Amino acid sequence: MHETELLVTIGEVIATIQEKETLFQTIHNQLKKWFDYHISGIIQIDTGKGVGNIFWTGSEITTGNGALLNHPSDFQIKTLSEPPLCFDMEAPKVIRTPLVVSGFPEEFKESAEAIRAIGIIEMVYIPLLFGGALQGFLILGCRRPMSIPDDHFPLLLAIGNLMASAVINTRNYQDIKLRQEFFSFQLEFTNKILSVINQPDVFLHLAYELNTRVNFDFFNIVVISNTFEARLEVSFLKDSEGSFRFFRLPEGVMLDSNEISRHIDIFNSRQKVFRLNEEDINMVASKKEYQNHLLNQLPLNGGVFVSLRSDADAEIIFFLGSSKHDSFTPTELELLQLMVPQLQLILENYYAFAEINTLRSQLEQEKLSLLGEMSEKMHDKGFIARSDAMISTLRRVKQVAPIDTTVLIQGETGVGKELVAVALHNNSLRTNGPLIKVNCAALPSQLIESELFGHEKGSFTGATERRIGKFELANGGTIFLDEIGELPLEVQAKLLRVIQEKEFERIGGRSVIRTDVRIIAATNRNLENEAEQGKFRSDLFYRLNVFPIDIPPLRNRHEDIPEFINYFIELYCRRIGKPIMKVSETDLMRLLDYRWPGNVRELEHTIERAVVISNGPFLDLADFRPASHLQNLSHQLQNFKTLEELETEHILQALELTQGRVSGEKGAARLLGINGKTLDSRMRKLGIRREIRIKVDRQS
Repeated sequence: MHETELLVTIGEVIATIQEKETLFQTIHNQLKKWFDYHISGIIQIDTGKGVGNIFWTGSEITTGNGALLNHPSDFQIKTLSEPPLCFDMEAPKVIRTPLVVSGFPEEFKESAEAIRAIGIIEMVYIPLLFGGALQGFLILGCRRPMSIPDDHFPLLLAIGNLMASAVINTRNYQDIKLRQEFFSFQLEFTNKILSVINQPDVFLHLAYELNTRVNFDFFNIVVISNTFEARLEVSFLKDSEGSFRFFRLPEGVMLDSNEISRHIDIFNSRQKVFRLNEEDINMVASKKEYQNHLLNQLPLNGGVFVSLRSDADAEIIFFLGSSKHDSFTPTELELLQLMVPQLQLILENYYAFAEINTLRSQLEQEKLSLLGEMSEKMHDKGFIARSDAMISTLRRVKQVAPIDTTVLIQGETGVGKELVAVALHNNSLRTNGPLIKVNCAALPSQLIESELFGHEKGSFTGATERRIGKFELANGGTIFLDEIGELPLEVQAKLLRVIQEKEFERIGGRSVIRTDVRIIAATNRNLENEAEQGKFRSDLFYRLNVFPIDIPPLRNRHEDIPEFINYFIELYCRRIGKPIMKVSETDLMRLLDYRWPGNVRELEHTIERAVVISNGPFLDLADFRPASHLQNLSHQLQNFKTLEELETEHILQALELTQGRVSGEKGAARLLGINGKTLDSRMRKLGIRREIRIKVDRQS
């Protein structure tokens, strides 16, 4: 294999694989084809914080010894530059060093002995540099001295630069994935605890649910409040079978705020979660009450102290203890920090510290309630629903929003399909990911494929640089394909593959790109009919039509029109700088009677135009002159005249024009094209009396 080919291969692996274990195991397998080594691993460092961690290890050694190579907790990076490790932090370069177990830092001794046990005698350190900044080191363990010769070091340095970007990308991907997992856990945790908030064993439920993500053996809460007469101490200890059991903790053992405040100003700090240091742990374990209590069966080697609330009247102290030395990893501490608002609100709710509105407000602020309680009225961004038809649509939005199901939004132009798509994304677990919008009708047919899937440089005339497609940009989030019915048939085939296989290729590209995207499509066409006529792929239609949402036209949302009118008046009055206007009763009836073929968008433009030209306290709708056939049907029916009424009006008009004369050359009968006697008979039947003719004659 040529060196350049190896670098290209590794680059393609980095560009196409995001999952950490698969990515670095694939790189490990590729490197072993080129270099003679046995095990590999990556150390990640943060020079700003002065800490590092074992980012990844890959080897062919047994699982038991392999577990020793992973060290979950952070360590001080200064230990890496000291003997016997001797990493070069100042001027990083590829170096080799013999494996010397003696003198290893305490946290690495077991790992070093495990490495030596499988015959590793030499280590090669490759710095991972990105933009000149050191991100960590790739470590290769060899069973023979000089098995990786010095002339391979330049190639290893180039590989290290590639892997630095892989570490950064993987770390970012992990952070996003972890954040999504955190939000999912927050939502699930909150819902489960609120469902048992009135049960006497609510704190036992809390301990069990929290223990599913944070490993601990001891759980303690202390609540003190004079106003609400709440004074509580609850403790649970986990037994050998993993079940929590309640017991009373002696007051002398409880770790109170005054003791912790000797080290950290917990109540004036934004940070609410603190991992106890060795001094704090010894302070608790050495107490006489601890030694004489059942709790001493738990060798306390790790602890976390959480300040949930403290003010002039109330204090909530939360403590977790563990028997493990490496307990409470940075990930667990981060989760606990994120859980503080939930824990605080749950306890405040339990003790009536806050109304349920405070809880809902906090949950919405943390984006954990999805669509929350179904509201009949949503003014945010013009999203209004008072009519039964729209409320039914919102119920379907709420049902499908938190699920990754493909959604097809159907409705006429201007009904707000994009607003529904945004609501689906914002209330999904992908809300922290991108929302990429594509208007398929606005793109030339020859550019749609490039816009959606991207292209490589030189893949066609005018492709002067690589272009990342919308599906690639939407990875981890949502893509909204508006006017999906406008897609050419050849692009529909490629879109079908993306939906089925979750992968595609750029135009002119050779590698397959995998994407994790939720698809929301919208159309104002009847795709089912178009599929039957061969204008739209039927297999794509059935893939998109998993969960259809129909948005009713504005003419079927009569109750929403006044709300929209008031909303748009206020919006444009504030935007233009005019006092808020009112709409007269007469104009309101005109607006209500109109059928709005352009739906909400047309209504918005009508109100905006009226606000611009209006000067008084009332909206001036003089420019609003809808065609008669677009008036509300019920209004037209109400004022629709019978045939007799029309005939009577027509005869009276003819009599008026002929000055009341019925027969003769200048009579009404000739004007109407009928015989004079026939007209006289029709007048008697319709009740047009002779007095009327006389009156007409006199008026003339």
